[in-house]
Amino acid sequence: MCHNLKLALLLALSCVAANVHAEKADSGKPIELAADRGSLDQKQGINILEGNVVATQGTLSMRADKTIVTRDAQGNQTLQAFGSPATFRQKVDGKNEYIEGQASRVDYTSASNLVILTGKARVKRGQDLVTGEQITYNTVSEVYQVMGSTPSASGTPKGRVTVILQPKPQDKP
Repeated sequence: MCHNLKLALLLALSCVAANVHAEKADSGKPIELAADRGSLDQKQGINILEGNVVATQGTLSMRADKTIVTRDAQGNQTLQAFGSPATFRQKVDGKNEYIEGQASRVDYTSASNLVILTGKARVKRGQDLVTGEQITYNTVSEVYQVMGSTPSASGTPKGRVTVILQPKPQDKP
């Protein structure tokens, strides 16, 4: 697989779960990509993988029906993953728990450090869960924004969001 595609997917995949204290050792592991077919355009900086796309790096895994990775002249990269649903999963560093996400579409842009999950979006960490039509996650500030529906022309959301936060275990005397 070409080096630029590996680098693009490494960046995109690592940023999807970067600041939730993902398994630190993952970044030093090789990336394995598999798909039914691919199109790599080095000159235009557009790489497309289609058909049961699976990308893994250590404990991080991503699955999609199709991914499009692009890089602009400044080196900024974008990843679009489409699926029924597109999913990702990564172990949380130092804990026996995972962060998992899924949506019909997952977009990541390195310039803005934003991951946007759209279409029946769901992010789970341990037993905590956030669901909505769209979840935006800033990988630097670690702030989530959840919408019950995608923005309409009127700007009025019509759906609902769900947030389930489990209580912290109490220390026993």
